[in-house]
Amino acid sequence: MADNTEQGTVVNETTPVTKVADETPATETATVKDEYILSRGYGSNIRVNIQHYLWKDGGYLLHPSIPTNAENLRVAEIGVGTGIWLTELSRILPASAQLDGFDVSHEQCPPKEFMPSNVSLYIHDCLSEPPNHLHEQYDIIHIQMFNSVVKDNDPEPVIRNMIKMLKPGGYISWGEFDFASWKTISSTGGEPSSDLDKLLFYNATVGNTKPVNFLATHWPQRLPQIYADHGLTEIVTDRNPFSPEVTTYMLDTFMVAAEEISYNVLDRIGGGQGDVARGLIEKVTQNRRNMSIQLDRLVTVGRKIGASDS
Repeated sequence: MADNTEQGTVVNETTPVTKVADETPATETATVKDEYILSRGYGSNIRVNIQHYLWKDGGYLLHPSIPTNAENLRVAEIGVGTGIWLTELSRILPASAQLDGFDVSHEQCPPKEFMPSNVSLYIHDCLSEPPNHLHEQYDIIHIQMFNSVVKDNDPEPVIRNMIKMLKPGGYISWGEFDFASWKTISSTGGEPSSDLDKLLFYNATVGNTKPVNFLATHWPQRLPQIYADHGLTEIVTDRNPFSPEVTTYMLDTFMVAAEEISYNVLDRIGGGQGDVARGLIEKVTQNRRNMSIQLDRLVTVGRKIGASDS
């Protein structure tokens, strides 16, 4: 158990959150079980930030169907990363808005002294039941790029927990790479190299140790139905492909992530699994100028029924 006496907060693996009601920021002494398969460090921070800007190239930070002009707006982000989305959104929301970020670690974020004054960070695992003081606190909850976090291709536990945190009438926005739309393409018009597809399959199956669908290739497409099954309404789906001009940059970020997985996951399995992945990465790198990818962003928005709907 970690005792943060300065902040007046006690957090351990069974109580993985600081108390938002006291506006007490999380600190790195507050810990939860961290099963993140990617890395945290300078290179990883750069990857996350580049992916953010490439995603934003699709036209928005928050889907335009979600109203943001209310006073005292409460916004939560699940999975903060470097905090860049919260920082950018804070610049365009009304000054009265409060933005809270929840993650199992804030190691990648700037010091709180350099974050916007209306942004707070808290330690919490979205796979855990939110405590009562987080229930019905937020007008908007944003979650994005969670393919590697969702367990067993089942996003429903995360959705149930977010709905509990959402005010009646509030909105959830979930954005994912739709890997079912993934296509390797050749810049020369010929048959593209198969090394990239082999690498994607190898990582998705954790070195051929898991079924082919171990990491999601389909659940983001099911989010509208899952939302409806959990009582959300006004469901909007936005499918937005990355433009050809930026797909090479996106491919670069995927190669960085693949290398992180090779060390953090595949090396731990043993048997040279990480070496196999890094060998494929090297082949893709050698052929980088001759290939790219097609891939869709997929954003799904849903609204929790409010008192005015009855």
